[in-house]
Amino acid sequence: MKIRRHGVKLMTLVVVVSMPLLGLSAAASAKAAVGSAKWCAAHPVLAKTKPACSTSTGKGTGGDPPTITVQIDPNPLVETYQSDIVSVVQVETSPSFADDAVTVSSSQLSASCDGGTYFGTGSGISGTDSATVYLDDDGNATLFMGGEDCAPGSDVVEADLNVAPYYTALGTLVANPPVVTTAGVSGFPTYSGIVTTGEVETGDTALSGNSDVYAVFYVETDPVYAEQPVEISSNELESRCGQGWDLVSPSDLGAGIGSGTGTVEPPAEGFLDDDGNAVFVFYGASCAAGPSEVIADVMAGTHTTYTTIFNIVAPAPTI
Repeated sequence: MKIRRHGVKLMTLVVVVSMPLLGLSAAASAKAAVGSAKWCAAHPVLAKTKPACSTSTGKGTGGDPPTITVQIDPNPLVETYQSDIVSVVQVETSPSFADDAVTVSSSQLSASCDGGTYFGTGSGISGTDSATVYLDDDGNATLFMGGEDCAPGSDVVEADLNVAPYYTALGTLVANPPVVTTAGVSGFPTYSGIVTTGEVETGDTALSGNSDVYAVFYVETDPVYAEQPVEISSNELESRCGQGWDLVSPSDLGAGIGSGTGTVEPPAEGFLDDDGNAVFVFYGASCAAGPSEVIADVMAGTHTTYTTIFNIVAPAPTI
C-alpha cells in the first residue's frame, strides 16, 4: 500500500530569549541613549531593530511589562513517514496585547526541510515559511507548524510581536529521526504555559478565532503493520466543537473544517510508516472545555485498539 506524503511538520520546547539592556552613561544623562527605555519608547520603529529594546526574560525596557513565550508540543518528537514532522505552536503573552499580531517563523526549520514547511491555523491563516496570527483577549494564539523531508536535529522557532514594544520569544524544536516507538496513542499539547492540565483554547474575536482547539495525535504500534491502514476517532472531542471540526492526516491539513455543526463523521484514516507510526491533526472551533476519549484502531492483524484522554481547558491567561 502506498504511503501518502505528508506536507506538514512541527516541533517543540519553549525557551524565552532576548538581549540585555544597554546601560545609560552619565555623560548621556541629558539625552536618551540609543537602546535605553526612553529611547525605545520614543522610536518604536527603530526599536524593533535594536536588541537592547528587550531583555533576557522577554520583557521590554519600560518598567515591568509582561513576558512572551513560545512553546512547541510534542517536544522532542519522532519524525514519521518521509521524515515529516507535525506540531502545535502556542504563543503566550499579556492580555494587554489582545488582537495584536504575532509572526511565527523558523528559518532553520525551513532550511532543514527539503520538502518545504507549513505554518497555519485552522481558520485559513497560513504560510510556507511563517504565519501571522492574532492574540486573543487572554494574550494567547495557537497554530500548526510542519515540514516534509526534514533533517533531524534542533531548529529555533521565533515568535515576534508586530507592535511596540516588539517582544520576541524563541523556542527550540527537537526532531529525532524515524524509529520504532512504544505502542499507544498520544495527544498533544498537554499543557499551555502555567496550565498543566491540558491545552487552553484560544480565540474570542474575528481575528483570533473562537474557542479554537489544535491537537496532534501520534499512533504508534508494531512495525510489522507497516503501510497498513489505521483509523482514529473521538465522538466526544468532535461533539464538543459547535462550529465544526477537522480530524485528518497532515497531508489534508488546510482543507477546511471537515464536518458540519453537531455532525460526527466516520473515523479518519491514515497509514502506518515503516516504523509502525502514524500522525493525525485535529482542529475544532467553538469547543467546550473538558476531557475527551480518543480511539485509534489498527486495521490489520489482531486489530489492536489504543485509547487516550485529551483535555481541553477553557480560555485563560497562561503566563
